[in-house]
Amino acid sequence: MAIDFIPFLIALGIISILVINDQIRKGSILKTYAHYSDTFLTDLPPDRTFKAIMAFATQNRYQIDDFDEQHLTVIINERMTWQSSGSLYLIHVREQAGRALVEVGIASKLGKVFLFSPLNKRILTLRLERMLNAVKGAVFAYENR
Repeated sequence: MAIDFIPFLIALGIISILVINDQIRKGSILKTYAHYSDTFLTDLPPDRTFKAIMAFATQNRYQIDDFDEQHLTVIINERMTWQSSGSLYLIHVREQAGRALVEVGIASKLGKVFLFSPLNKRILTLRLERMLNAVKGAVFAYENR
């Protein structure tokens, strides 16, 4: 009878570890490195672009773990959901020929252990694409208000 509960206890243990990892793992500008990244250009000046990204993060379900207003860098923390173990997004805004170059990078909260898994790579690149499009939309809306 006790053997019937072993798979349940193992699953409960794995879920508990994932939830604890989500709560503990915070992003830091100095310690977080993006596993995958993508960029886009906008006509807004870099400082206004950064303000648009900060407004986007605070108005949505994201938590800002760390930011540096001088270097226009922010770490956005996406919490764990049923579909994801959570992600950290590292966003840099730089000036390029009078325009703003926005680099959005993603780091898995699971760390490098699962980084080389084809499934995890696919999930991370889809999440990166979703965040990149959301940031583009936020900057575009800020530009046209």
